[in-house]
Amino acid sequence: MEKKAKSKTAKMLLVGLLITFLISTSFLLLLDFNTYDFKMLTDPIELNKDLPGVVGYCVYQLDDKSLVLNSANNSGTYLTKLDSNNNILWIKLICTGQPGLSRLLPASDGGFLLSGISGNRYVLVKTDPSGSIEWTKNLDSGAPVNYLIDINEAVDDGFVLAGFGEPAEDSLGWIWFAKTNFEGDLLWSRNISGPVSDCPSKIVKANIDGYVLSDTSYSFVPDQAFFRIISLDTEGNVLGNYSYGGYGYYYQPECNGAIATDDGGYLLFGYLWRKEAWVVKVDADGVMQWNQTYGQAYCSITGALQTPNGYLLQEYLNNNCTSLILIDKTGNQLWNTTWADVTMPVGMEANFHSILKTKDSGYIMVASKNNSVWLANFDYPKEVSSWFWFLIVAEIMLILTLIVLVIKVLKKS
Repeated sequence: MEKKAKSKTAKMLLVGLLITFLISTSFLLLLDFNTYDFKMLTDPIELNKDLPGVVGYCVYQLDDKSLVLNSANNSGTYLTKLDSNNNILWIKLICTGQPGLSRLLPASDGGFLLSGISGNRYVLVKTDPSGSIEWTKNLDSGAPVNYLIDINEAVDDGFVLAGFGEPAEDSLGWIWFAKTNFEGDLLWSRNISGPVSDCPSKIVKANIDGYVLSDTSYSFVPDQAFFRIISLDTEGNVLGNYSYGGYGYYYQPECNGAIATDDGGYLLFGYLWRKEAWVVKVDADGVMQWNQTYGQAYCSITGALQTPNGYLLQEYLNNNCTSLILIDKTGNQLWNTTWADVTMPVGMEANFHSILKTKDSGYIMVASKNNSVWLANFDYPKEVSSWFWFLIVAEIMLILTLIVLVIKVLKKS
């Protein structure tokens, strides 16, 4: 009788072991792998194939999950809005001819600001939320040659813009940093230059303390260049700057832009002349924490986003490819992929707002493909969460414990 009872107990433990295994395994399989960061790259899904133009510049997702983007062809620049299901709500032709308005910014009143260069003057076009033009302004920097690089909302109402002025084509120049009111009227402007020449790449941050610019600074004694971060007060006066590169292997970098990071520092990105892409991470005091090269010669990082565990880099690879690189917080490459025939306007020095993190999950990018505007959603392969591993270990420990109990019971029977 005692042996039968022990045998029955052993069988019950075995059944319990099996049930526990099945329940815990099913639980793990039913976990939302998006939450637990356990999935492979999703193929990019084209969101809409009826977008106007041949070149896509900037894309933003609004609070209602709708999208707005600007694109262009030889006829002009278009502003397009899509609903949250990626259906086109409206398309507006903002200006005709080339060069177009390559910069786009959602305004605080729900409208949109587009900007570019026309007739060697800075052009600002403000629309209402439905894309109808409210006003157009032309600004003159006084430079013989002008390039608009970036726009942003001012810290105290209005807009700020960063441009590059030159005395002649392909010559040395300076930063033109200007502020307008909300109606586009010029309030003030500043010319900013380093040892020889400076070209801005991004208005990285605007807050109550002022602005932060990224730029490429040039010096020809010796022949060198630098990534640079410039701090400005709310009136555009220079407070300080930090430079990186300029020597040895890194003697001539070109900075395409920078992003503010969640630790208070900055991530600067671009390329080394005739070499690989280059990324520099600095802390809040401008001290370099690490730097890393990626890709091959004649490639360039044209955009970056912070992820929970690092950064997602957008890379210009050659004339007809775009690459994505996932790195950790210390710059180590985790993964990369290449999309053939996906191209960025301007090439190696592109720095448009062309990639974003969506409000749901995944990412959206606008570019060009096969002579059409390409707007796609994708996600990248993510690491397995520590919680996922905790559950796996807990399940293994539970199963081992039950196995030991079963063995003990069987030995006594």
